[in-house]
Amino acid sequence: MSKRISSKGLAPVLRIAMGLLIVLAMGAAGWLHRSPWIVLLATPLFTVLYALGKWTAGVQAWRLGGVRRIALSVLVTLPIQAVVAGVFYLLGLGLSMLLAPAAPIAALSGADFRWAATLFVVAVVVSAVIIRLEVAAPSAAHEAPAAASSPDGEPELDIDPAPLRPDNFFASPAYWRTNAAREALAQRGTTVEKPPFAASEEMIAATEARLGFRLPDTLRQLYGRMNGGYVGWLYVPLKADAGPFYDDWRGAFSIDYSSLAALDKLRTVAEHYEDFTHEPEDVPAGADKLVVLQARYGDMTLLDYTRGPQARVLIVDFGKQPGVEPVDVAFENFDDFFAALRRERPHRGGARTVARDLGPPLGDAPEALRTPMFWGEAQPHFFYLNAVQRKDGSEPQLLADDALIAQTEARLGVRLPSALVALWRVKNGGGVSCRWVDIADSEEQPYTEALRYLMPMEHLASLAELSDRIVFPPGETPWKASFEEPQQLVVLEADHGRVVMLDYRGRTADDPAVLVVDDLDRGPPRELLCFEGFDGLLRRLRPKSLGYEDVAKPWQPPAATA
Repeated sequence: MSKRISSKGLAPVLRIAMGLLIVLAMGAAGWLHRSPWIVLLATPLFTVLYALGKWTAGVQAWRLGGVRRIALSVLVTLPIQAVVAGVFYLLGLGLSMLLAPAAPIAALSGADFRWAATLFVVAVVVSAVIIRLEVAAPSAAHEAPAAASSPDGEPELDIDPAPLRPDNFFASPAYWRTNAAREALAQRGTTVEKPPFAASEEMIAATEARLGFRLPDTLRQLYGRMNGGYVGWLYVPLKADAGPFYDDWRGAFSIDYSSLAALDKLRTVAEHYEDFTHEPEDVPAGADKLVVLQARYGDMTLLDYTRGPQARVLIVDFGKQPGVEPVDVAFENFDDFFAALRRERPHRGGARTVARDLGPPLGDAPEALRTPMFWGEAQPHFFYLNAVQRKDGSEPQLLADDALIAQTEARLGVRLPSALVALWRVKNGGGVSCRWVDIADSEEQPYTEALRYLMPMEHLASLAELSDRIVFPPGETPWKASFEEPQQLVVLEADHGRVVMLDYRGRTADDPAVLVVDDLDRGPPRELLCFEGFDGLLRRLRPKSLGYEDVAKPWQPPAATA
């Protein structure tokens, strides 16, 4: 029984066939010894076909940059396509010369113009059909019966049916939030103003006054928990009976960014478009009454005040072809939108275990290999790279020597653990490859992260000194007030509210405990990891066996040579 190819599957077939036709046509022109000037005739053809193949990107460029942006793109593309056309012409000509080296090159004629024009018309018609099929494919997919799961029986998109709550909406603070802790250590004395973790009522009211609209109550409640941040990959259904298929769901909050903008970054679509264009016709209708919660190019999550003071929520793609409805899904109010949000089920494909995810502990490795395994790839860290760019002599040393170690211990008034000193002699701070310990922090996570990005010795400071360098917002308690004897806590790592410290309180001068605190930004420390000594922690650290190491790639032993 024959099977009809769907429009979604036909488009790439036509695209491949059209590309082969154009390539073979240029090769045939060379094979038949047509005039080399035919390459110039073919250049506009290749350029137009390239543009039609990038239709969506071209429409977005037109919307954001108008004629000027399109003209600049054409100027860049024309010479490239001329080279491409010339290469295929020369390939055909070269093959022909091997068989008939004495054959003459024909002069440019009217037949060449007719050949180019015919090919141009055919190519444009086929490209228009392809674009039409690609536009129609998503809507057709929603009307078709639900397809089976993937060949291995797993669903395409394993959605967790549990609705979100305000207390689990945010996954973490956003990457763009000022990292006051790290900056205060890196600047070595300069005062850093810490942004508030949660938005106050005054901040929300000021934003509403600036925008001219009142934010929905549930959204105000979310900002009261965290002033914008990373929310993870969230989806909303495109149909009432959405199944475990990508075509049944739409990513929310511009899924590659997956964050809710902070209050001071909220602005209207009209203000957003001012970054790209000043042509009124490029700006969507009602743009001054659409507030952007997140945007990635034309993919936006919006509060829509065009119908009145109660905002709808729209998820749109303004990068679609002209005439195509940009709104993918609309909700009558923010509460309906929030109730529809879903995440994927965690850890799809098998439960996480220490044995499955983590490599052996450093304590099991030969002592000579522990240092390279601990640091991973040997690259200068960003504290050094940033300081080098300032050209003010503030860059930390790449390796800690005797003088730096003695100077650091004198400044801090402590003796650093010998195991730590040995590591810093090889690399003076930076990303850590072996950073996990087999301590469960939840039912789904049988291990936890102990270290991540350690400071160079020049940046080490006590918690009391670090806290004094930070201007805390009203209502937040300075970090040093949360601990007894904060001057006896030496900060090895600081990232927003996460700190790793050597704890000399009640310990001998060269044998501090190691304290890991994850949530200083959220109030008094509640979640603490404590290790009896740095050497004991070092022996327990493990690398990830699977997954991308985002701060330091695992160390690999040098390849054996014959």
